[in-house]
Amino acid sequence: MLNAETKLFAILGYPVKHSFSPQMQNKWFEKEKLNCIYLAFEPSPEYLERAIESLKILGFQGVNVTIPHKVEVMKYVDFIDEAAEKIGSVNTIAFKNGKLYGYNTDHLGFSQDLAAKKVNLKNKNVLVIGAGGGARAIAHALVSSGAKDVYIANRTLEKAEKLASIFKIKVFDISRAGELLPEIDLLVNTSACGMKKTDILPFKVDKVKSSLVVYDLIYNKMTPFTRLAGDKGLKIFTGDGMLIQQGACGFKIWTGKYPDIEVAEKLLKKFIG
Repeated sequence: MLNAETKLFAILGYPVKHSFSPQMQNKWFEKEKLNCIYLAFEPSPEYLERAIESLKILGFQGVNVTIPHKVEVMKYVDFIDEAAEKIGSVNTIAFKNGKLYGYNTDHLGFSQDLAAKKVNLKNKNVLVIGAGGGARAIAHALVSSGAKDVYIANRTLEKAEKLASIFKIKVFDISRAGELLPEIDLLVNTSACGMKKTDILPFKVDKVKSSLVVYDLIYNKMTPFTRLAGDKGLKIFTGDGMLIQQGACGFKIWTGKYPDIEVAEKLLKKFIG
């Protein structure tokens, strides 16, 4: 039952109507028997500061932040944890005693999902496609995990070079990225390649390591990367696990409890049909 003591949480994005987070977080609150509710709000970028201030005034306990607000919101929090500072974006905020604490749980979601899937990154070679916010979180996770060589390839070389300089990883020409695959243990797509039906792999592929694992952050579509994995008989994972794990990390930050992952997995299957 909702009442005057119900604790308030939300996700901020623009757009955000497609988000799975409200269903997931509210199911976890229900499972843990917590008097909380999780809502979704869609402030446009010019209203982000006012939205954050309004949530603070209204007594919200925490929020998730998604595209396009993850970087801009850093201006409006009082404290930022080390990982979020390094990654350069915040996706989870906890409101404590009138102060806002910013975190990034995307890198944790990725690492924990791979661990749950028994993928060990220690001394492995990894190729990351894309150089946006998702790539930054992935790069941080990979470097922190003890991966051997991490390569970044992106259509805009300048963006790849900037990310590589931050995380001390290597840049590779995306048009020639297929040449790396015989040496690569994990291929991660963080780009939008695959969001359109007409998208194709941005490089040619001849040979791949038979043990190559393909991880595509896009989780609700067939993409050129999942097709590659299917054609080559490779192990493939998609971003649904990372989505759930990063949300679980946020839930723990807010409540001190780590939620039931299986509950969210079953719910997501229904959500994406």
